Amino acid sequence: MPEVIASQPLLTDPGVLHEHLQRIKDSLTRDPAHAIASSKQLLESLFKLILDQENVEYGRSDEIPTLYKKVGAALNVNAESVPSSAPASQTVQKILRTLATTVQSIAELRNEIGTGHGRTAPSIATEMHARLALNSTVTVAEFLLSALQQRRTNALSEAARN
Repeated sequence: MPEVIASQPLLTDPGVLHEHLQRIKDSLTRDPAHAIASSKQLLESLFKLILDQENVEYGRSDEIPTLYKKVGAALNVNAESVPSSAPASQTVQKILRTLATTVQSIAELRNEIGTGHGRTAPSIATEMHARLALNSTVTVAEFLLSALQQRRTNALSEAARN
């Protein structure tokens, strides 16, 4: 399991992320649909933790793509934050848009084959689906945590200069 997510000193309570990771680990093979749902929940919790720390307001009913958009803007890691004149700007913008699509797709996967919404038929989720959701979640989470760390480092450097 990715310890980098669960051990983040940047977050007010990274323990909640550890809980999600443990649920995913426990259910990857036994209950893939639950692992998929927990992957989406991990991202949602992470987004809210970051927004809380950055003092960005969000609504209780905000969907995960909306939360991600707010996080991207708060951390300055959305496609719009990349100047067109920057080297490889189009490629970087494309990757950042792909991360947003990944977040949306994890939410859709949870809705389609994960737990939730009062299913009327058994889930077709497999361990491979669950691992795809987990690995995609880790990619997004680690990128955002790196951006948060960089933001903090920059703020400390700026404060030291003044």
